[in-house]
Amino acid sequence: MRRCALLSAVLVLVSALRIVSTYTVLSHTIDEPIHLGAGMEWLDRGTMTGDVSHPPMARVLSAIGPWLAGEHWRPTGNTTTDGLAVLGLDGHYDQILALARLGILPLFVLACGMVFLWGNRTGGPLAGLIATFLFTTVPPVLGHAGLVTSDMAATAFTAAGAYAGLLWAERPDRRRTVLLGVAVGLGMIAKYSLLVFLPGIWVAMYLCQWRGMRAVPGQLREHWRPAVGAAAIACLVIWAGFRFSFGPLSYAHVSLPAPRFFDGWHDIWKHNAEGHASYILGQRHHLGVWYFFPVTLAVKTPLAMLPLVCWSLWAAWHKRLRVAAPLAYCAVILVIAMSSRINLGVRHVLPIYVGLAVIGGVASAALLRRSPGRWAGRWLIVRVAVLFALFGWQVVSGALAHPDYLSYTNEITRGRPEAFVAESDLDWGQDMHRVGDFLEKAGATEVAFTPYNVTYLQAGHAFPKVTYSDWYHASPGWNVVSLSGWKVYNHPGWIGERQPEFRIGRTHWAWYFRAGEEAKVGQ
Repeated sequence: MRRCALLSAVLVLVSALRIVSTYTVLSHTIDEPIHLGAGMEWLDRGTMTGDVSHPPMARVLSAIGPWLAGEHWRPTGNTTTDGLAVLGLDGHYDQILALARLGILPLFVLACGMVFLWGNRTGGPLAGLIATFLFTTVPPVLGHAGLVTSDMAATAFTAAGAYAGLLWAERPDRRRTVLLGVAVGLGMIAKYSLLVFLPGIWVAMYLCQWRGMRAVPGQLREHWRPAVGAAAIACLVIWAGFRFSFGPLSYAHVSLPAPRFFDGWHDIWKHNAEGHASYILGQRHHLGVWYFFPVTLAVKTPLAMLPLVCWSLWAAWHKRLRVAAPLAYCAVILVIAMSSRINLGVRHVLPIYVGLAVIGGVASAALLRRSPGRWAGRWLIVRVAVLFALFGWQVVSGALAHPDYLSYTNEITRGRPEAFVAESDLDWGQDMHRVGDFLEKAGATEVAFTPYNVTYLQAGHAFPKVTYSDWYHASPGWNVVSLSGWKVYNHPGWIGERQPEFRIGRTHWAWYFRAGEEAKVGQ
């Protein structure tokens, strides 16, 4: 146990160093200034007067570093510009953005810890070690662990809430009841999606644990009082997370404790009802499609992990391995996400990688612990060799993507990720440093460009004069196009089937046109 735990800690340390090394390479993404601005307001004033679509946990953690460095909330009338004012320009920008992103790293470590604990509980210390290895080599996990968003908080506390629920279901004593209440309360101030994820996960896992509906009434009689206690603790934690505030809701004439919590949930409900612009497999949508998340997972997950998980499920079925709970966990997250009208990327189902890693870890450990029999030894050696080949493939695939974990896609996309995904799965505005460097090396003093991350022009590094792109035709001189702007919003339209003259990272295309040679729609 101790050796496996130590090796897991080494894996987490290595992956943390990989994450930290991306901080100054990648510019801020579209959402990061919003979270930073809201976090600074919470620290300085204890209020949430701007954007309430996310709870405070990740926002506050990201603001602690800049706050300790001497930054304070500068109210501008808009949460985004509040965050941009904190970031500033050039060297100051790099320092503050790195400090803000560093605040998310403990959530990644917590998520890794939950993976190890769950794997160890289900299949022993070796399973915990392999599960940690699998989780820490998934590029989307590393990518979102390096950003100021609530997605890693959701990953850590979806896993924590599910795991605490499993322990509590077995023995709802005082200690486990307190643990469950705290985990749930923290989960509710991590991300609002957990209000839907956790109840569904508990129901699915408990039905697997209790082997059907007939056992539920007896279990409920034993658990209902501790459940009330855990709910009370969770409510207290939520209220504390909103600084024990009390006041009116923004959408109803009623006052409640933690009013911004209810305002945030209402905001997410409205957002889901109205939908959001999205892109998948060459098609634009607004109200979401059921296959968005299955397809996104298929191309964002390391290709080696997909057959590994499939084999693990087959092995679990035949060897009676205890993977029902993590399988139920994954299934519930995916089903709920598939019913959503907000299709914004793999980050919305990022917690699913915890369950997949545990399943893969349990089955792999079971194979490695097998003693070769007289006749089966040769086949066992082959299986172990294939297993380690898959492990190596996953490591190499992720390492080759460094530092572009956010825009990573596997070999299915064949170097054309924009034909499959966009937005936070490809271009979330993280490559603006590279665009600026490219234009500087090209000697450009002006560029026709509608940045997907337009706020970079207010906080970041020096950038040439920008003239927003015309939809119908390119401009003389340099033209740069954001793949998300083009794929999600069809801007600009003059691109058509035209291939780029230059590629800037994986997220931007560029052309240079002499006067009179500009591209037009239909050319």
